[in-house]
Amino acid sequence: MVAAAAASPLLAARPEPATPSVAAVRVVEGRVEHGSDGSWKGESASFRMAPGEGVRTGRDGLAVLTLPWMQIVVGRDSAVSLPSGRVLSTSLEKGRIEQRASSDILKVKTKEAEIRGAGSVVVSRADEAPGLTRVSPLEGIFLVKAGRKVVAVAPGQGLLVRGKGAAPEVVALPARPRDLRPGRDPLYVEHGQPVTLTWAGTARRYHVEVSSLSGDEVLLARDVAGSSVAVSLPGLGTFRWRVSAVDEDGLEGAPSDPGFVCVVEK
Repeated sequence: MVAAAAASPLLAARPEPATPSVAAVRVVEGRVEHGSDGSWKGESASFRMAPGEGVRTGRDGLAVLTLPWMQIVVGRDSAVSLPSGRVLSTSLEKGRIEQRASSDILKVKTKEAEIRGAGSVVVSRADEAPGLTRVSPLEGIFLVKAGRKVVAVAPGQGLLVRGKGAAPEVVALPARPRDLRPGRDPLYVEHGQPVTLTWAGTARRYHVEVSSLSGDEVLLARDVAGSSVAVSLPGLGTFRWRVSAVDEDGLEGAPSDPGFVCVVEK
């Protein structure tokens, strides 16, 4: 009995096994932090993320979270976590994410709503009271549970939930921007030289995204007031860009047709 009593403190002190990581996170640009339970550290490259952990970005930050069946682009000034539990989900505290999924197994939760579906969707949230969740389906149909209602929304429709327990409002998405320059014919620029992207539209604010030629890898994102922005593109090659209008509620519309830029050696 003495031996058993002596051994018990050692057994009690044995650490619990670490939760396996389920997602890879790539830091695209700017300030990106990784942590849990109030303990955060800055990251500058790729890292792994487990349930119970989160990612938050600064005003210049952009990150991409990848699971086997989906990709989640975490925009600027955003906070996202994978809550602990038997059912995997994404929790958006504030900011913007774009989820591209081949399965509806992972749902997005905010304080106001739960969103589930396969395809591509932009979910954003304003944290100021009473809280505002915005949902913009880009591809596929998504089910949104808010208050006591479940609503299906499809591309061309947007959804707003103004506060916890509020009924969801289905609204029209802002019109797509047009007349992109550069457009389908690529603009050739020398490496290191900025390029000005312009478009036409009636909104006051826009979301601009630059990606690889295939569109699979997001490389740069900007929130813009007005209808132009100057950017410096990373590296050589051909890049794809697109722009979406953002309305007065912060609801983001469907993206424009793509434009292209080719960066060449000096």
